[in-house]
Amino acid sequence: MLTKLYIVRHTQTTGNVEKRLTGRDDYEVTYEGNKFIRALTQRLENINFDKVYSSTSGRAVKTVELLAEKNNLDIIQSDELCEMYFGIYDGMKWEDVNSINPLIHENHVKTNEIMGIENQESSEVVANRMYDYIRKICIENLNKTILISSHGVSIEAFLRKITGEPFGNKREEYSQKNTSLNIVQYDSKIDCFEVLLLNDYSHLIQKDKESKNDNGR
Repeated sequence: MLTKLYIVRHTQTTGNVEKRLTGRDDYEVTYEGNKFIRALTQRLENINFDKVYSSTSGRAVKTVELLAEKNNLDIIQSDELCEMYFGIYDGMKWEDVNSINPLIHENHVKTNEIMGIENQESSEVVANRMYDYIRKICIENLNKTILISSHGVSIEAFLRKITGEPFGNKREEYSQKNTSLNIVQYDSKIDCFEVLLLNDYSHLIQKDKESKNDNGR
């Protein structure tokens, strides 16, 4: 039996604009972020979702609120879908992190992983908690269509775990944009995930084109 998952990264927030390590700290959705939500909602409005899941972060919940309302569903929230915890630097601006410990950014450039911060989660820990919880969702919802709202690093870690693609490879393909859509299918017979769509944000490109056309009239 199959479970189909629509996994989206949360929309743009002030933390994203300010280039912060937006882990467990939460931030307000920007004006652009609200436009992103509308574009995502329009893209998925004809999908009949059976369940909607989100991390407990407000930015992730707000990203799928309209879709949950359209399907008359409550949003099931879980810490297991939250972003990587960035330890003592959680919520800090990258420029401040660089002034304190430039090796964090240097390693990120080299390896595509954020690591070496005191008390932070590792990519492996994040990948495993995401995998375990999402697999549980699938087993509890066989033959159903599920919407999940989570976070950039967490989604990327999960996708890399199920595809076996190391963090250093294919950075652009896996690095999640705000409201990026991933479609994943779980087959309970072989206990395996298959990626059907990876990191797609064409709804934002289309919305931007429409906006430019309107402004030109």
